[in-house]
Amino acid sequence: MHAAMRHGDAKGRVSGSNSVSRVPMPVLLVGGLALAKLALHLATNGQYGYHRDELYYLASGNHPGFGYVDYPPITPLLARLDAQLLGNSPWMLRLLPSVVGAGLVVLVALIAREFGGGRRAQLLAALAAASSLLLLASNWLFQTVTFDEFWWIATLYVFARLLRTGDMRLWVAIGTLLGLGLETKLTIIGLGAGLAVALVVTPLRGQLLTRWPWLGLLIALLLWAPNLVWQQLNGWPTLEFLRGHGEVIQAAVQGSMSLNFDSGGILAFFAFQPLLIGLVTIPLWLMGWYFLFRHALWRPLGVAALVAFLVYVPVGKAYYPGPLIPVLLAAGCVQLDATAASRGWSRITAIAAWAMVLQALLALPILIPVVPQSLMASFKLDDARKDYADTVGWPELVGQVAAAYQQLSPAEQQNAAIVAGNYGEAGAIDLYGPALHLPAALSPHLTFWYWRPTHLDAQTVVSIGTPEADMRRYFADVTRVDAVQPVNGVHSEEVGHAILICRQPLESLDDVWPLARRFY
Repeated sequence: MHAAMRHGDAKGRVSGSNSVSRVPMPVLLVGGLALAKLALHLATNGQYGYHRDELYYLASGNHPGFGYVDYPPITPLLARLDAQLLGNSPWMLRLLPSVVGAGLVVLVALIAREFGGGRRAQLLAALAAASSLLLLASNWLFQTVTFDEFWWIATLYVFARLLRTGDMRLWVAIGTLLGLGLETKLTIIGLGAGLAVALVVTPLRGQLLTRWPWLGLLIALLLWAPNLVWQQLNGWPTLEFLRGHGEVIQAAVQGSMSLNFDSGGILAFFAFQPLLIGLVTIPLWLMGWYFLFRHALWRPLGVAALVAFLVYVPVGKAYYPGPLIPVLLAAGCVQLDATAASRGWSRITAIAAWAMVLQALLALPILIPVVPQSLMASFKLDDARKDYADTVGWPELVGQVAAAYQQLSPAEQQNAAIVAGNYGEAGAIDLYGPALHLPAALSPHLTFWYWRPTHLDAQTVVSIGTPEADMRRYFADVTRVDAVQPVNGVHSEEVGHAILICRQPLESLDDVWPLARRFY
């Protein structure tokens, strides 16, 4: 790799014209980097238990539908297929995002090739993707994030190809990718807005007189239509979720000086960009912006990226436009390679390569689960990254709920329900509960609210994670029997949550349930 970085060819570098030559990809080296990233994930993915979001996706997959309160249907569908084909284990569930993450390494190298990068630039771009802090941190968990990254990056790859070739038929592929992205995570709307602005404000506007961009838009809308119909039939719950979620984030930020990746607002957005990009790779990221806006051929892509980035500055979380980072790094690698060749900086690409590797190695413990779960708290990794804490203690929590349930008499168990305060607790009970003879969990949180029986006539409720004061409003007899305990010293969000046995309901749960809905 070192020699390739120093002695890679300069063929195919971008000139001032719109003509871009392409050189063959160093397939073995790029493929080796992709496989190395995959091997790293496969070696570590089983270290930690299910994440709360993974439990929710598994539960959602057991309730197939065209929509869910806080995400479209593709990710739950993939979770269902994974569980049916490979069985239930965190390692198996995380296999697919790890494979997709490896594919992103190849895709980013292809983007560098479209930009006119030679073999050295393509290899450097692949290394930037393989060592990306953003991709390493996201591609081991089964969440919408990895699949969202794929749709964004694939769309920008096809858009770059369209700009290079002028083949307007590629709008069909762009529309297809955007439509699938909209069925995965709605944040890709920002990229769609960026592409629309690029079409209007750059010379691409002439393509609006053809059928191809409009056909792409139609395909995207048709693919998104099932989720839109579900939203309309259910009163647009995702809009309610977005409003409520934004209010919760704003209140949390105003009430605390601490910020995390779930924080919203301008301050948090910019504060976390260096951590997502990487301090070492910020210069490459900046060179990527320079490259895109310097060359007229790539300026429409730069405009699309800038709009997609700015859309989320005031309202989004820092990682919402994160899929732009690998694309900008690819552009930066092409620019660095061209600059190094023109100025005789023969060692600069090799230095950049080793700097990226060193950055990733130093950050590795907070990116992927290389530290055993039993030592997580000792290294304070649960404090450093909430995602880690969210993987600990679910079987033990369900065991505590089962112990409370066993305190009920056989007669009470015949007409009892388990109510969980959030989707993580409910998902854990649904996954681990059957082996402990527990009924399916009920929860008013997000899409779980819809998965209630036709009639809720339970006379006894075992509650986990719901405030005791709230339960006393609805039951005459409320007894606190336990509280969630930390596991291996990890203080997750659930630790301290009360486990209650509630008897003698004051109101029918059928009447209470509509008022209990919590879409945030």
